[in-house]
Amino acid sequence: MKIILTHDADSIAKPIEHILARHDRFTKQDLKAAEKGTINLYNNIEEIVELESELGFHSTFFIPAFLFNLHAISGTLKRIQRKGSEVQLHYVHEQHPQYEGLFAMQKDFFMELIGPVDGVRCHNLWVTEALLKLFHDNGFHYDSSYRAETVNTVEPFAIHENLIEIPIGIMDTDLFGRFHFTEKEAWKYILKELETAKDHRSQSFTLLFHQESFRMKGGRLYAKLLKHFAQQGYECICCCDVPLVQKAKEQ
Repeated sequence: MKIILTHDADSIAKPIEHILARHDRFTKQDLKAAEKGTINLYNNIEEIVELESELGFHSTFFIPAFLFNLHAISGTLKRIQRKGSEVQLHYVHEQHPQYEGLFAMQKDFFMELIGPVDGVRCHNLWVTEALLKLFHDNGFHYDSSYRAETVNTVEPFAIHENLIEIPIGIMDTDLFGRFHFTEKEAWKYILKELETAKDHRSQSFTLLFHQESFRMKGGRLYAKLLKHFAQQGYECICCCDVPLVQKAKEQ
């Protein structure tokens, strides 16, 4: 079974007042560095890629066009693409009569600054059949906005002609924001879900950890997971490496 590694980026910076108000999320060492301005606790993209690369892994980053200043990290995104990471669109849907035009603005701006768009994940996983048709009609080859529990499978599948759905098996905000797991409880839960997928002979399992959570309580579990995957001999891949996605591109 292959592990599909993914990250969403909802933010890349927070003021020190915001960080100090949430001081229990971070180590004392990181807090001191943040106060001195020597570290940005909410921008961990390159640190994640470095760790993944050391283990021979690659992942997909879903990046929004509008939630923050994309220019601020465009250079970083191009560097990680050269290292083998995938960068795709984190679409922010607005319930607006002109949502199709707003979608086109996001896609075109992203493409101009970062490069071609082949896949998408909706912000807050807010996805509808109309949006899936929009993605398909715009030439996207995959979406990854559904939880596995919603579509009753962890396996990628064709949701429209030449549009593949890559369901999310585990998401960090569900573990820590909804279930309120401790790291120990979350670890047991993740391993149980992986074993269940293996027992069902699943070919892949998709993991979502937000990049801004990498140094936070809970999010720090991601580094431990990567080492576990390496020890267990898992192959960890990008969304673009999914066989169904590659087949859709060829058609």
